[in-house]
Amino acid sequence: MILDREQLAEVGMSGDWVMGLLDFVRYSDLDSYNHVNNKVYHAWFENLRVCYMQESGFDFSDQTTPMPVVRTANIEYVAPMSMGEDYITVIRCSKLGRTSFDLDYAVFVEGEIRAQGQTRIVMADLEASKPVPVADDIRALFIARDKAAT
Repeated sequence: MILDREQLAEVGMSGDWVMGLLDFVRYSDLDSYNHVNNKVYHAWFENLRVCYMQESGFDFSDQTTPMPVVRTANIEYVAPMSMGEDYITVIRCSKLGRTSFDLDYAVFVEGEIRAQGQTRIVMADLEASKPVPVADDIRALFIARDKAAT
């Protein structure tokens, strides 16, 4: 279930998070230690990132236009998670450059952070294999809605 800023506030999520995804830990998310496998957090962040970017106006159907490409991805694991736990993954744009932007993520269980991460996204002309400027409408949205630093 996707949550907007107001819905996140209603469930007690603090911070400037723009969007969240409510879900629960599945058996397939677990590793041999019976807690969420490290690679699963990347998938959770990717799922939310695609929803967030579509809601922000990115069109993934026309690959002849500049596309967002992940340049780096980092995760800090704060505390383990177990099967059946309900969690909320949240996202926001924190920094905006000329051709790139940083997306911040966190995973919360009952208001406590379990993991946090960040990706640097570069806008790219896929045909020319080169970075291009972030579109003006996206820049304006990230600054106004997400309070992204420039």
